[in-house]
Amino acid sequence: MPKLKCHIKFGSSLLLIIPLLVSAASETELRSRMEIQQQEIKKLEEEITAYQKTLSETQNQSKTLQSEVTRIETQIKKLNTDMRLTQNRIKATELEIEELDGAIVDHENRISAQQKALAQTLQAVYQADADSMMEVLLQHERLSDFFGNLESIQQLELSIHSDLQNLRELKIALEEERNSRTKKHDELSNLNRELQYRRTIEEGAKQSKSTLLSLTKNQESRFQQLLKERETKREVMLAEIQRVEEELRGLIDPSALPETRAGVLGWPLKGSILLTQSYGNTPDSKILYNGKPHNGIDLRASIGTPLYAAESGEVWETGDTDKYPGCLSYGKWILIKHTNNLATLYAHLSHVLAVRGTSVARSDLIGYTGDTGYATGPHLHFTVYDASTVQFRASKIPGSNCQFLPYGGFVNPLAYL
Repeated sequence: MPKLKCHIKFGSSLLLIIPLLVSAASETELRSRMEIQQQEIKKLEEEITAYQKTLSETQNQSKTLQSEVTRIETQIKKLNTDMRLTQNRIKATELEIEELDGAIVDHENRISAQQKALAQTLQAVYQADADSMMEVLLQHERLSDFFGNLESIQQLELSIHSDLQNLRELKIALEEERNSRTKKHDELSNLNRELQYRRTIEEGAKQSKSTLLSLTKNQESRFQQLLKERETKREVMLAEIQRVEEELRGLIDPSALPETRAGVLGWPLKGSILLTQSYGNTPDSKILYNGKPHNGIDLRASIGTPLYAAESGEVWETGDTDKYPGCLSYGKWILIKHTNNLATLYAHLSHVLAVRGTSVARSDLIGYTGDTGYATGPHLHFTVYDASTVQFRASKIPGSNCQFLPYGGFVNPLAYL
């Protein structure tokens, strides 16, 4: 019996060690590849930060055709780097999945080996139990050998308990790794979709440059004339929005709105938040908004920054004022109606993901920020309305092409964020 026990222990240990020896070299190689990928991601993140710094520094410079072309070209380079970063994150995630696949196979092999070892131990115990105590005693010449055999049987029983515990722990680890692999596959799918969106955004930036050069024929005088015409149209459009929304503000029912406190709405951007234009009457609003109050807040955001729903609700409408020539307004926009009787508007987007009539949860990805419509630079315009006052209208300005715009009685977003 002692010989049988030793044989079992040696066999089970060998079964457990061999897979570890085989996978050690490949695991080291995989770790090395993952480290290289992380270094490349860090390098690209630093490159994006440098591009963003350049764009921020040039945003407030005087507008010339050359400076605008340079800004757009820098933006295209930044967007291209965004794409490369996403591609590298895809590769890094694929390596993480490969690592999890290896760990899963390793645990499956160890579970199989543990099960075989347990089966052999159980068989030995069964054989020992099959012999009567008298039969076992008669098989030994000395009484000391008999008691030694009893001790071996007890050790086998302890080994069974240990093997069962190891098997339970291995199965728990295997289940955790399978769950992690599922999450990583979901993450990989999201990254692949993000890459497609970023390609679309980059194409939009290239089209903006092409349109600008086509309209100006690469002449500074034509560019300056274009700026004046755009500013004139924008002031007329802004005046109409302000007039209509001032009327709608009179319809606001404060008692139907949620109590003002932080956290009623979540910030629509993640990470560091920089307010570039506040709500209401500000020094900038006197210049930019005909002396009228700003109907929302502006947050700094480079083109292609992920945008998130401020609260759960229904995507009420989406639109793109740039589809109507000369309609210098919100560009690509999303309006979400929330159950707390608020509605949130997100404007000047580069790409819209939200679909009209669908439900979104707080912090769901709904689009990407940009500089569409009339914008002095890339940013997010964020407005909060009393949902009961929201209307959608075509512009009544003579000769205007604006066919579909959101209006509403606006309230201070900062009272709810």
